[in-house]
Order: sequence, then C-alpha cells, then structure tokens
Amino acid sequence: MPGPAAPDERTPRPFPARVTSTPGRARRATSGVRRRSAMLVAALLLAGAALAGCGDTPADPKPAKPQGAPPPVGVEQAARLLQEYAAANTRINASLDSAGVDTIELPPASTGSKAGLQVAKTQAIVVPTTGYVHPRFVFPRLTGHPKFFVAITQLLQSDTVSPSPKYLLFVQDREDAPWKVAYYPFVTDRSEIPELEQDAAGGAPAVTDTAGLLADPATLGRAYQDYAQGKRDPKVPLSPTRTLTGQLTGGWTAGVQALRAKGCLIERTIPADGPRYPTFLLRTRDGGVLAFTAVQVRDTMTASGGKDGVPLDAGSREAALAGSPEGARAPQYVIDRLVVSLSHIPPAAAPGTGVQLIAYGDYALSVT
Repeated sequence: MPGPAAPDERTPRPFPARVTSTPGRARRATSGVRRRSAMLVAALLLAGAALAGCGDTPADPKPAKPQGAPPPVGVEQAARLLQEYAAANTRINASLDSAGVDTIELPPASTGSKAGLQVAKTQAIVVPTTGYVHPRFVFPRLTGHPKFFVAITQLLQSDTVSPSPKYLLFVQDREDAPWKVAYYPFVTDRSEIPELEQDAAGGAPAVTDTAGLLADPATLGRAYQDYAQGKRDPKVPLSPTRTLTGQLTGGWTAGVQALRAKGCLIERTIPADGPRYPTFLLRTRDGGVLAFTAVQVRDTMTASGGKDGVPLDAGSREAALAGSPEGARAPQYVIDRLVVSLSHIPPAAAPGTGVQLIAYGDYALSVT
C-alpha cells in the first residue's frame, strides 16, 4: 500500500527527523514508505464487501431507495481490484521495485511511493506487510473518463486492525485501461469524517463542478500552508481540526523552533512550476464535498549565525534521499515534499465551522 500504513504519529516536520516507532506496531519505515499487503485474501475482502455499510465505518450509505443507472463499478469487481492491488503491493515491496509502482499507481500516490521505496532501499529497511479488511466502496456515477471509486477500509498489521479508516481512490483514465490508486490518505480523527451521499448499492452522484462550495478545492494546498505559518486567507475559512492545528501547524511550529535552535532558517514555498495533481470530489450529505487534493512544496533550509551547516540526522528520510543515510551537513538544503490532503468542504449556504482538514500526509521526495 502506498503511503503510511497507519496514522503517522510523527507530526510532519520541516526538518530532518529520525525514524521513530508508532505504539502497537512493529518497526515501521519512514512516513512515505508504503505498507503493502501480504495477508489479504479474496474471502476476507468479499466478506468485508458483503458487510458494506455495516459495523464501524465512517459513514453508512442511505437506506435503499429507487436508484438510477447502476454504478460503473460494482462491489464484486471493486473487491477483486483491491485484492489484486494488495497482492501487487506485496511483490513490489518485497523487491523494492520502484519501477513496478507505475503499474499499480498514478500520481500523487506513485510519486510518494517511489520516494519511499528509495528511502527503504538506501536504509536497508524491510517494509512491513499489511492487509486491508472490512472494505466498503463508494462509486460515483460518472459518464466518460476518468472514472474513479473509493475503497474505505481498515488496516490489518501484526494482528491489529486500525480503528481509523484508510481511503484508497482507484482511477481508470480511459476505457480498458487498468485501475490504479491515485490517493491513499489515512484519517487521523474519525470524529471529523462527514457522511457521504450514496445509496444502498454504493452509488454516488457525480460532482461536476464546485459551484456553491465554501471554498475552491484548488485553493486548499496554499491555504493549509499559510495557516501553519500563521497566515489566514479569508476566502478559505478553515475549521480548527486536530489534523490542522495539531498535526500540521504543531509539526511546522516545532520544526521551525528546532531548526532555529540549531542555527538554521527555513522557508517554505509552493513552486509555480511544480507538478499539478488531479483533484477528486465525493458528494457529502450536507451538499458539500469530500476533496482529495495534493500539492508539492519546497523547503529551503539555510545555516545562519555562523553555524557550520544544516544537519540531516542519521536515519532520517531526508538523509537517505540525500544519499547519506549516516547523516550529512551542508550550508543549505532544498527539500521537495509532497503534501496530500483529504478535506471536507461544506456548502457556502451552510458553512458550519468551515473547511475541515481530515487527513494530511507530508512526504519528502528529494534533497539537493
């Protein structure tokens, strides 16, 4: 599986951090190393699919009611695709095959995944295997391509099932093209998950435009980074969720302070020539959307005050990407990072507390 296998309890920091352990888990790789499944079997998937909408899930579908055309993908096919994807993950992780990532993923998922495998290879890390259980599916009724659907599942690792859901967004770019994963956010605060608009068959209305929403999904990447740095965009009112104020803002603040103590300064920008990742939207029952978005940011860390350089700690993802897993030091480092977000954007007519950041992933991609 691309991305972190469980909520990354290390807050995203704008400075090199050592790999740490997460409670209740076996040794884990860095946050971008993908946890892939070796334990998922068809029977388990189909059993979970048969229970779609039941049990401990983030949002139950609406009761049965008259339906339109059937969803473009059904539960049986979606369960098979999830099984095949998990099996391919296992093979790719076992061989640290970065080239193989492109056969099962699209950007931004593949972007973070390949960087994670590079780190694992440099650090000689064995990527732990994981499984996906109790899946339920949401199928937007789309005409034409790209088509997509979302698998909302829980993670099985070391005989422990995660209490929080993971969202795997599968995309088919064109007719007869393979289905690949483009997003893989892991929700860190279940209390903030909105209810999705879907029927008993998992079918969901297509979101064809963003008119009437409280904020444009394209503005979220910059708004989140501005918020972490103490700025506010009145056009994008943000709700103070735990993910926003704790994981994102708290991590940024702690990182800046730690660097300053080492005599280093950091500047984060969103490069104008950076890649543009696709956005996907699911309709929520309140008339808003669940938005999958991503942006690439650039951190420039510079030594100041006569210090002898910016340190990259031994064992950190950044040191591995710099080709020096034992640690390194230089007057300046430029780090490109992938930031993936899962957000609830309410309708402008019923804004509530504002846009909610539900899941946030920060993955170092390169160090120069």
